[in-house]
Amino acid sequence: MAEHHALLARHHEGLLPPLEPHLPSYRDPSAVSAFLPGSVGQAALHRGSDVLSTRSPSPAPAAQEPHQPSVAYGRSAVSKTLRVLKDLSEQPEEEGQGTADLKKKNLKVLLECLVDHSSIGEAIMQGEDGDGLALLKSLLSDSEADVRRYTAEVINRYSTLLQGRKQICVSGCVEMLADLLQDPSSADVRIASGKALNHLVTAMDARDEICNHPEGPAVVVKVVRALLAISARDSEISTPSLIPILYECLSHLLVAEKATELALQEDLVPLLIHTLKRRMHKVASLKVLVSLCGHSQGKRAAIDNGGLQAICGMLTSQETVERQLSARATLLMCVDESGKHKAGILVPNLVQQLYSTDHDLYKNALLAIRSISESPSTRVLVMKALEDDPEMQARVHNDHRVHLAAFRYETGSPSTA
Repeated sequence: MAEHHALLARHHEGLLPPLEPHLPSYRDPSAVSAFLPGSVGQAALHRGSDVLSTRSPSPAPAAQEPHQPSVAYGRSAVSKTLRVLKDLSEQPEEEGQGTADLKKKNLKVLLECLVDHSSIGEAIMQGEDGDGLALLKSLLSDSEADVRRYTAEVINRYSTLLQGRKQICVSGCVEMLADLLQDPSSADVRIASGKALNHLVTAMDARDEICNHPEGPAVVVKVVRALLAISARDSEISTPSLIPILYECLSHLLVAEKATELALQEDLVPLLIHTLKRRMHKVASLKVLVSLCGHSQGKRAAIDNGGLQAICGMLTSQETVERQLSARATLLMCVDESGKHKAGILVPNLVQQLYSTDHDLYKNALLAIRSISESPSTRVLVMKALEDDPEMQARVHNDHRVHLAAFRYETGSPSTA
């Protein structure tokens, strides 16, 4: 043990203290770390750090630009970013490209912050006095396309909360989003505004607010016109990915009677039937057809333009959603008197749905067959299609006898009226 301590003492004598004290409060360089058992072999590191500190001093911290987005704002990210965006929006647009770039960077930071309901709610609370949505409304009319696009995405985040949807509907941003559907500068702007508008009207409270608002009819007209313009051949604003989004949006807006009347005046039905015949955007276009057929005028327009013929093949589709939507549209159109006489083409497919294991499809088919059987010619087609299955034929015949009491049936032959 004595020899061991002697070796340690000899080793400690060879250690050199650091050339400069690391902390100015130390009176003696040896008080830092030199001549301590735990610092064996650290003298070279001390010497190297002292040399590097004198050769390459740390640079002074750079001054932060007031409008430049920070790497991390922390808990005040939303309020700080909105404050910066407000300052930038108040500057004249003659400032140049620098202001537009700062707006885009701050909007990106704001989108990164709005990731949960707490941050979105904080942003909405910042705009309860009207300044927040007024700021976004002014940014929607910015001359830079990317600024308009990111602003539409921010509004899309706002629409996830009830209070945000209320502010959006009251502020007038809905009309501006509808105007951006035909933005000629960028397809990204059109798609972002379409997604924001569709997300907004999906909620029942926002849909009712828009339909009851004085500017609500104008929004429906703008959406229909945008759909017609985008779907036109050789269109300058052709955006195929936006078409199903607009169909989804219309399927919610056309629940209102006034919206349906305006859509019919803009010749929406011919385009809709053409889309169904070409089997494009089937689910979204079928939803619009169902919404239209919920009103008497829309139902007759769909029948007159060949709606029954367009959805005939979809009754036997492999997709359950397409079968359900087409059966619902068929049932709605067959209630009309003209639809009962034109529904003969649907009889084979409706009869096939009577054997479906899906109860909803079976009930839709049974109700549709019951409705179209009020026409004697169509009733004969139904009974003829069921000749190979006497049991099902008798079941349908009994259903007719119960529910179609206005018609007289011969007891000997169920296929005659």
